[in-house]
Amino acid sequence: MEEHQPTPNKKGLGPLAIIGIGCGSIIALAVLGLVIAGIMFGGKFKKFAEDAQKNPTRTTATMMVTASGGKMQLVAEDDANKRYTVKETKSGELTTIYWNEAKNAPEVVTGDFSAIPPTPSAAAQEPAGVPAPAVEK
Repeated sequence: MEEHQPTPNKKGLGPLAIIGIGCGSIIALAVLGLVIAGIMFGGKFKKFAEDAQKNPTRTTATMMVTASGGKMQLVAEDDANKRYTVKETKSGELTTIYWNEAKNAPEVVTGDFSAIPPTPSAAAQEPAGVPAPAVEK
């Protein structure tokens, strides 16, 4: 008769345990990275958000220049009227970002400050057919 030997106990972790540990480690590293980034850059993010709320037009122009990787430069700025002109260095094409009061949002036009469409003045908004006040002599 043959004797049956008991099967030896498995040593080590199973494949699901290894996958679980790997995924848990990745998540832990991601959380740690976010915490470190928050500590290092938190003040800069807060300042950027405050500046963007104060002057979104300047923020738009600055982001265009920054994102271009040196292909654009800020050539004219008017903080009082919230308008900024950016130049593409290769072609020389100008783009102006200005604050549109009617839309309460930044607008973009091709060209310099002179390309900004005129805002309707109070005289242009008077209804047609209303006579102008008479001037006494």
